[in-house]
Amino acid sequence: MATVSRRVLLPLIALSSPLSLAVETAIRTALFTDEMRELRLMARDTLTPIAWWFVPVTAAASVLGVFVHRAVLRRALERAARREGDPDAEENARLTALYVASSVPQLPALVATFLFTAGARVEPVMVTLLVAAAGVMLQGWTAPREG
Repeated sequence: MATVSRRVLLPLIALSSPLSLAVETAIRTALFTDEMRELRLMARDTLTPIAWWFVPVTAAASVLGVFVHRAVLRRALERAARREGDPDAEENARLTALYVASSVPQLPALVATFLFTAGARVEPVMVTLLVAAAGVMLQGWTAPREG
């Protein structure tokens, strides 16, 4: 199995939430009717404050994700150590831990994206996405190194 560079993988994972917002925006722009756009405007004042709450929630999830990453990695490496003769076991354990733990800060960011779809302003959603991306990068920077 080819080794995936952490320098390549982390930014790709971190950019997945902003990419989902871009795809959602393109789909919404192409398919929403005038009535749906009007409904979004009506919901804006209600949903925008809720979207702002996801900024600190995502920040907390980013910190939690570091601890989740360490716990999942520890268990995955223990299982990998029992798979003698599998040269890819440790790398697979590290990738699994990163994929699982990176979802922790990205889940609230995904909810914020849905709030934008429903009518929230874009500003709190963009801040939430930036915090989530930083949270994913934080996991990579604080992860125990190979060896």
